[in-house]
Amino acid sequence: MSAQNAAILLAVGIAFLIPLAGYALHVHLEAKRQLQRAQEKHAEETQQARKNVMENLLLLACALEDRQVNLTEGCLRIRVFLDLLDEGVHVQHESLQVFDQVHQKAQGFATHAERNALDAAEKEKQDQQRRALEEQFEARVTEGATALRKFCEQQGYKLEKPLFMNAADGKN
Repeated sequence: MSAQNAAILLAVGIAFLIPLAGYALHVHLEAKRQLQRAQEKHAEETQQARKNVMENLLLLACALEDRQVNLTEGCLRIRVFLDLLDEGVHVQHESLQVFDQVHQKAQGFATHAERNALDAAEKEKQDQQRRALEEQFEARVTEGATALRKFCEQQGYKLEKPLFMNAADGKN
């Protein structure tokens, strides 16, 4: 092969490789942008999920403090949200342990369709057990609800308006 033919083949090869390298660079940069967008979206979704959990915890804490929700029901719901918050790290916080304790003791109670299937005597038995549990933990649940509300407020979450209004006089 002559030097001239080799130079032509080299030029053709280079002319072929330059666009391929450019395309590979373009694909690499696009993949990098997509990864960055995915990471940003994940961070936004994580932040929104935390916000939703915190708002629900604040509402439940205020509802428990105001006795607007059944103590057992409130504790069960709070326990679930505490599991979701920061990978459950707050479940064992000293001032919030009461929600886990009530949750552990109330796990055996029938709910929803299971409760509807119970006979009247069994329902009454479970209701008595639930009332006894609520009486036993009432003061600690109220303290826990107050601590939880304060925690939520320290995290920057506050109720913008009261949960309920007095319909008789139009005041909160």
